Amino acid sequence: MVRRAGPALGLLLLTASLVVGADLFGARAALFGTAAPPPRAAASTRVDPFTSVDNSRRPVKTSLRSQPWWQEVGRFDAKQGASRFRISEGAIQWRVKWTCERGQFVVRSPAREEPLVDKACGADGSAVLSDKVDGELEIAAEGPWTARVEQQVDVPLVEPPLPAMTAPSARKVAGGRFYRIDQVGRGRMTFHRLASGRYALRLSDFYVTPNVDLEIRLHPLRAPRSTPQYLSAPSKNVAALDITAGSMNFVLPAGVDPRRYRSVVIWCPIITSAYAAATIKPA
Repeated sequence: MVRRAGPALGLLLLTASLVVGADLFGARAALFGTAAPPPRAAASTRVDPFTSVDNSRRPVKTSLRSQPWWQEVGRFDAKQGASRFRISEGAIQWRVKWTCERGQFVVRSPAREEPLVDKACGADGSAVLSDKVDGELEIAAEGPWTARVEQQVDVPLVEPPLPAMTAPSARKVAGGRFYRIDQVGRGRMTFHRLASGRYALRLSDFYVTPNVDLEIRLHPLRAPRSTPQYLSAPSKNVAALDITAGSMNFVLPAGVDPRRYRSVVIWCPIITSAYAAATIKPA
């Protein structure tokens, strides 16, 4: 009896292993959960599409996540009358900053009796909220007032090249691929000389291990492979890297020519670590 059961039990275990290993019917995720978050659409702009003029380009959904970053939802003032906005379903939290001279500054949700924000005017104010809210929210205040609303998201930013990068008088002058130093780093970078004479950097299909306050720096070494090598020579900070995944653009400070350097380094000043780098190669 035991001898007969042995092969059958072995076949059953093998079948179960194949089902779970291949995640057939979602068996592995059901039993052990999944490390990857569910796919969500990447952001197409630093301004939320609800207030954008053109939202025809829809980025593909992805499980990749960025360091949380603040995306502008809208800027409003008294001249616009009743101002309405939405907070994305996937937002981690949102905030509003305002100025008003008299009365109360109020943000309401039609789904709630009590205001989400209700503060006396007379000075600049701000509020950070983590409430999950559905539908449109409305700002109301007396007298002259202004308000800026932002939401914190962790999806990648996939924005098109700057129009100045593709203008007839612009040209690509250098590029390279990111490699790991202390952390994961991948994707491509390209430098463009704009008609104005300034340079712009584009990161494409980019990802670096998330952290706050990362910096994009230009370095004189061709291919630094460690933090000590990076620290062996002075570098130039050209942009703050608040978004750590996607495709995005940065205009370099006036007077900075990337061709005078030999690599781009993603630097983390908080823990004194060179995360990743890319060698600058002429186009």
